[in-house]
Amino acid sequence: MPAMISVLLDYSLPVVALELCLVFLITRLFLEPYFMPRVFGKTYLDMDVGARRSLTNHAVSFGLKVTCCVGAYSILETFFIQTPLDDPIRSKHASHEVTNGDILAYCYLTVPTIYLFEIIYRTNISIVSAVHHMAAIIINILGIVIIVGHTDQDGYLPLIEFKLILIYGTFEMMFEMFPHLAVMLYRIYRHRTRFLCRLFLIVGLGIFTGTISEQVAIIYFYHRIWKHLPILYKALGPILHVCFLAAQVHGGRICIQISMKLRKEMQEAARKGVVQPDGPPLAPIADADLEAGCSEAEPVAGQKHLRTSTEASELEDVPEQSYVAKAQ
Repeated sequence: MPAMISVLLDYSLPVVALELCLVFLITRLFLEPYFMPRVFGKTYLDMDVGARRSLTNHAVSFGLKVTCCVGAYSILETFFIQTPLDDPIRSKHASHEVTNGDILAYCYLTVPTIYLFEIIYRTNISIVSAVHHMAAIIINILGIVIIVGHTDQDGYLPLIEFKLILIYGTFEMMFEMFPHLAVMLYRIYRHRTRFLCRLFLIVGLGIFTGTISEQVAIIYFYHRIWKHLPILYKALGPILHVCFLAAQVHGGRICIQISMKLRKEMQEAARKGVVQPDGPPLAPIADADLEAGCSEAEPVAGQKHLRTSTEASELEDVPEQSYVAKAQ
């Protein structure tokens, strides 16, 4: 009998629509009124609508990408143990038991959900991010057309298309969740300049490491399947691949630039002597950091440094927009 990847792929539109509705309800009923003000406090409340939505989108994207980690085990079984996608996760024989293909199909369909929500929800989004997100959505749509267009999802082309997007998605989820986390930590621990400097440096290096690893995996996979691909695939594949590569390199570069900017703040504070700006008193751990040479870069009285619409939206677009270029 032909091996079906997952029945979820036959209902991809209802699945993505349902996910978008759930994400919207969670965002509007829980994140915006309760979670974000409680976690980010005055920083979040001082932002305008555009900056708030940008920061909230980071929380949503981080949460959705974390949920995609449920596919880690199925990825290992599919690519390394060569377990068929229609095999159940457990060895029990049940008529509707969840398979590796079902788990991976959920992860497959969550990727366009993440990007669709960001494009719709955010008020400002950079060109690089928009191109990256649209390329990801187009790739997923083409994959669904190819997979569902074959009878019972059977055949060589649907399988390699599904695996190809899984490779992209695995690296996307692994290395793109950390910039979201870094931005949220920036908002919570803005006074911890030394910590943030190291954090963005590690995140930037991680993005470059993930990008290089992804290129190796994709090139190796393309090398194995290239002669079996139709001409349309050979034409569109490299173009969309370059869109992903450009966005990832740009994101890593921005994180490194933010780290360099924070390092300059530390050096400037050490040279001039650290003076606590007007505003609420710092926590004891922040005082310790200041004595060690870190600088408090939050606003002085009457200013909203990085909380105004321009500065906040600029950082919230990490890793899409250049923080340093605008901050200077």
